[in-house]
Parts: sequence; C-alpha cells; structure tokens
Amino acid sequence: MSCKLKCSCSSKYKLVYFNGRGRAETIRLVFAAAGISYEDKRIESQDWPTLKPSTPWGSLPILEADGKTIGQSMAIARLVAKETGLSGKGSVDQALVDSVVDAVTELREQFFSALMAKDEVEKEKLSAKFKEETLPSVLTNLSKFLGGKNYFVGDKMSLADLHFYGVLESVVENNPKALGQHPKLEELYQRVAATPKVSEYLKKRAVTPF
Repeated sequence: MSCKLKCSCSSKYKLVYFNGRGRAETIRLVFAAAGISYEDKRIESQDWPTLKPSTPWGSLPILEADGKTIGQSMAIARLVAKETGLSGKGSVDQALVDSVVDAVTELREQFFSALMAKDEVEKEKLSAKFKEETLPSVLTNLSKFLGGKNYFVGDKMSLADLHFYGVLESVVENNPKALGQHPKLEELYQRVAATPKVSEYLKKRAVTPF
C-alpha cells in the first residue's frame, strides 16, 4: 500500500507515545498491516512533563506528518487507516467501520479507567463493573455485528478489526476467557494476529506490561 502524505525525510510519520501499547497500539497495528514505515518514538514517564506543553491536547499519542502535529489517538488511527486504504470502501462502509471503532474505544477507556484507578476500593468497583457489565454487553453487540463474516466490514481487514485486536489483546491478557462465549470474535482475533504483516510486527515489537 502506498502512503499519500509527503515528507522529505526517510520516514513519512513520527509517532510519539510512552513505552507501552496503551492508546497507540492500534496506530502501530495499522502501520504494520499497511506495511508503512514510521518512526516509533517512545518516551519515559519522567520526560512527559517537559513534552506535555508542546502537545496539541496535553496528551499522547501524537503524530508528526507533513510538518504538522496531530493529537488524539483515534484521529491519528483514522488518518493512517484512510491514507493506507484500511478505513473502508466508500462513505457508508467507512461509517460502519467507525461505528465499530467507537464501540471498541468506549470499551478501551472503561478498561483503562479500571486498570489505572489508584484507589483500591474504586479500582475493585470499576473492575467488577467492567467484567460483569461492560465487557459482556460490548462483546455481545460486536458478535452480533460480525455475524458470520470474516471481518467486521467488507471482505478484508480494516481499522475496525485492527482496533478490536489491539484493545482486546490487553483485555485478554487480563482475562484469558474474555472471548470464550464468542467463538466468531475469537476467530477474528486470531485471524488478525495471523495476518502476515501483523504477525511479523507482533513477533518483533517490544515486550511491555500494557
């Protein structure tokens, strides 16, 4: 796949995030699936206070492209997917991809809220709600949306499938039986991981706790 953005440097993109998967992993997976090179700049927590004032929204990840700095993880993911043909064919399919992406993002944010809660009582409460209410509900809806198809939208992998994998990877690490009641989602999860370029990336990427 070709990249539409132009840059005078050898890498067309520079992605900046912490040394972990977190909110940047979907972006990395899109780059990997598309076979597009980029600079994967990872910073340590102690460097964040210095960098933060220069970011568009006071958060990471950010993407530098065409001399511009773009913030917000899913805005970046959608840009890269669009530029590399992974956003869906036509406006209707793109909207369907976005609907899955939005549902998975909501799941991700609730998972992170529980995972990162500092108060132990609140952490236990949020974790229980996620496991007993949020996760089953979202997975049921995703399974219904997927039906008997190989991918969420269309006949090939898109941002929807990559985002699903990227988020569920952390969920499954925390709860290995998370997809147990949804065999079609489990098959999709494995299908994305087995895609040659994604598989190659997964084998080579840095091992991090999140």
